[in-house]
Amino acid sequence: MRRWLLLLMAIGSAMALAQGVRQQGLGGLILPGPEAAPYNPAYTTYPSTYAEKEGFRLPLGLLRLVLPLFPETNALAYFYDRQTFKQRFDALSFYDQLTHLDAFLFNPARSPDEVVFSIGQDEISITDGQGNPLNLDFSVGGGGRVASALTPPALLRLPLQTGVPGLGLELALILGSGGLGMEASEDLKQAMRTGDLNRCRSATPSPCALIGRTSAMGAVGLNLAYATPLPEIPDFEGKVYAGVRGEGFYGLGYLEAQAMARPTFDQDGNPNGTDYEVRYFYSVPGNGQGFGLRADVGVVVDYQEYTFGLGVSNVVGFARWSGTEVTLQNGSSSEAPALRQSAGFAPAVFLNGAYRMPLEEGSLLIGADFSSADSSFHLGAEYALGPYRLRAGAGLEGGFKFGLGGGVRLEGLSLDAALTVHQAPVVRGTVYGLALSVGF
Repeated sequence: MRRWLLLLMAIGSAMALAQGVRQQGLGGLILPGPEAAPYNPAYTTYPSTYAEKEGFRLPLGLLRLVLPLFPETNALAYFYDRQTFKQRFDALSFYDQLTHLDAFLFNPARSPDEVVFSIGQDEISITDGQGNPLNLDFSVGGGGRVASALTPPALLRLPLQTGVPGLGLELALILGSGGLGMEASEDLKQAMRTGDLNRCRSATPSPCALIGRTSAMGAVGLNLAYATPLPEIPDFEGKVYAGVRGEGFYGLGYLEAQAMARPTFDQDGNPNGTDYEVRYFYSVPGNGQGFGLRADVGVVVDYQEYTFGLGVSNVVGFARWSGTEVTLQNGSSSEAPALRQSAGFAPAVFLNGAYRMPLEEGSLLIGADFSSADSSFHLGAEYALGPYRLRAGAGLEGGFKFGLGGGVRLEGLSLDAALTVHQAPVVRGTVYGLALSVGF
């Protein structure tokens, strides 16, 4: 039961993270409008100036997660074909496709066969089983670090009528990933920078460690938000919108995992292998409880043909999860009750803006966004000529990201396609994907 729940939570997280095909063609750019309301409550009453109706997104990425044709990403095989699962399933390929459910990945990232610490007289390097260097400073999403009141965008929303203009109340199903991160310990960084290998031999276990983290959560939430256009400002040729929001959640499940690899040495100080340790904390109904509360604020400014938005989430917040921590090391395991919580001032800033430039033939839309929650940045452009669209965009989101796409808007039919490019998590390399949507 616990494995099924965590698997469903992971797939639901990917669905919550899925982007529209237009957004992917723009390199992941989030344009101003109601779609950006989860990051800036002032967009709740902002008109859909930059929005376009998009058809049904074909869940191409889901094919890799459920079809036996793709055993490296088919987690369901664990329940009906355990042998194939053990031989072919790749956890990193699964994660890469899971977090890009909106596109079919042609070459999802492959997990390293092992982590190899190569130690010479005055240098140390870390590679996979084939000798390829690993990315020792990788982070996507929140890096999977800690529990937070900053929840991901909701998978499903149920608006409730309040009868008050500008006041919104909604129930939400929240499913999301806290991201993935990998980093070297400070001692390992110093040893690799200076060649002082005595740092790694100074204690047992070695302080030189490579650490990977990830997390995911599911919850039901209640949001109360108020947004309104502000009175006109004298001598200002524009319009200002402001909004506030309070969000509370009750946890359905939480998973936080950390894997650590470090070199081992014999009694003479010579390297003789690698030691692995895995810790994960989980909280599910019947084995723990989670809840949280936070406050968000935001403002949007329209000035002539320009739009700028500033949202600050988790201005103040509190989150608490109780559950069990499991430690796996050297073939043995142990469990103990544990707690994860955060409280206080921990804001996440979201900035975005757009400009629509009229041309002699068609128009050009240019936009950009930045989020401090995951240090992501996107820049994209869309050229519109009658019913036709051409899009391109790029950004930084756990590495370089690129999108190229197009669409057509006909009477009774809409089509969109996007070619996506992103950096493979943990291992170095480039991953390509395809996204499609169709509407009638």
